[in-house]
Amino acid sequence: MSTYFIKGIPVKVLNNMVEAFRLKGLWAERHSYSLRIMYNNRFAASLHLYPGFNEAVLRLISGDPLINSKIRSIVKEIMSIYLPGYVVREVEVKNVLDTYNA
Repeated sequence: MSTYFIKGIPVKVLNNMVEAFRLKGLWAERHSYSLRIMYNNRFAASLHLYPGFNEAVLRLISGDPLINSKIRSIVKEIMSIYLPGYVVREVEVKNVLDTYNA
């Protein structure tokens, strides 16, 4: 019987990703393998990383196509630098900003 161990993402890489988001004009905060992303002081997206599956899910919640496009572009750029083997899947949710930013 073989044993499979999931290779995690080093904390330094995750923290560098947060810093890269901030340098690109998006505020990001990290908890474990999830990043919450703000644009203009409002929650606009979240990025969830799944080590072992080499997959990330970007949830776009701004409801604004221009903001979503900007975030999408920055996330893909940062992911290609720090986690190039990961596939980024997207989920776009409409009209939830007021729920999270009341």
